[in-house]
Amino acid sequence: MRLTILMLSSIALVGCSAGTREYEMSVDAASAKLINATFERGILPGSSGLKPKVMRNYEGTLEWHVQNDSERGGWWCPLKVEPVDSETTKVRVINQCEGLMAMDNEKLDELVDATLTGRPPKFS
Repeated sequence: MRLTILMLSSIALVGCSAGTREYEMSVDAASAKLINATFERGILPGSSGLKPKVMRNYEGTLEWHVQNDSERGGWWCPLKVEPVDSETTKVRVINQCEGLMAMDNEKLDELVDATLTGRPPKFS
């Protein structure tokens, strides 16, 4: 039983880190690109009425705001941009949605990757 739980925990951890990519830029440059990016309403599959946007909250950290027209409906999740090495020439971006919204991390990963690589988002 313990072995099964340990194996499932390992698989879950690997699954969480599998979507993390590294980008050749500083934390400030990546943060600025994400904050300045504009996304169309309905770009996220399954969220036709919602529009995603990266914003800096009152604490100064980044968050995804995925909201409807009134900006009262929708959801938000923390977003972390961190240096990969001490030279700060590479960063990784981690979408930190939890609970029910964790299933959207993969979609948000695609928006991040598209934004930081300068290509249009592609959802399969």
